[in-house]
Amino acid sequence: MVIESYDYESVVEIIKRINNLHFDFSYKLKPDLTCNLRQTIDKVADMTGANPDFQKLINLYKVELTQFAAELVDFSTEYSGVRYRVKQSESIGEKIRYYLSDQHENGKVPIIKSLNDLLGFRIFVQDVDLVHDELKNDTNIKVHIDRMYMRDRDGYIGLHIYFRNRNNKFFPWELQIWNVRHAELNENLHKEHKQKRKYTSLAKDYYQANLEKEG
Repeated sequence: MVIESYDYESVVEIIKRINNLHFDFSYKLKPDLTCNLRQTIDKVADMTGANPDFQKLINLYKVELTQFAAELVDFSTEYSGVRYRVKQSESIGEKIRYYLSDQHENGKVPIIKSLNDLLGFRIFVQDVDLVHDELKNDTNIKVHIDRMYMRDRDGYIGLHIYFRNRNNKFFPWELQIWNVRHAELNENLHKEHKQKRKYTSLAKDYYQANLEKEG
């Protein structure tokens, strides 16, 4: 499979577009997004799963993301190398349990960090370190990014960017930027990483111009 690689100017355009999509989607749902995601995950869930109110919010969010498919298809058609996926219900539950474990102080982790990728995107570049350096020094793009960090661990290399539009009640979206030459290795390492953390949002779930379909 041929992987499309983006230059820096295109990366900036994609970041702006994702942030705008997040803004439009979130503000449409604003009346229903009443949960302060700065509170810790143990306040809304236990090892059996999310409490009824929070689960209702997650279900609503996923339904709305599915109905948002047309906008996402248009976006991925315009930028044909953009891949995206909606996080699976099983994966959300497993991720919640992971952040409730003793290695995370039994849930003393903000929801905004625990569930930061209900919608995830991925693109590829030739040199992710160079893109990272340029983004750090680009004052014009900072307003579009809530947080970014370079993950370089155990062979995996990827830049992770999060979009929240400065609102603690908006679920974040994630953009991963990978080097083309690391794509296959990253996918394998990403899969191993998710299996170790015992939730199932695997790299294979990133489809190009397709939302996941669940039964």
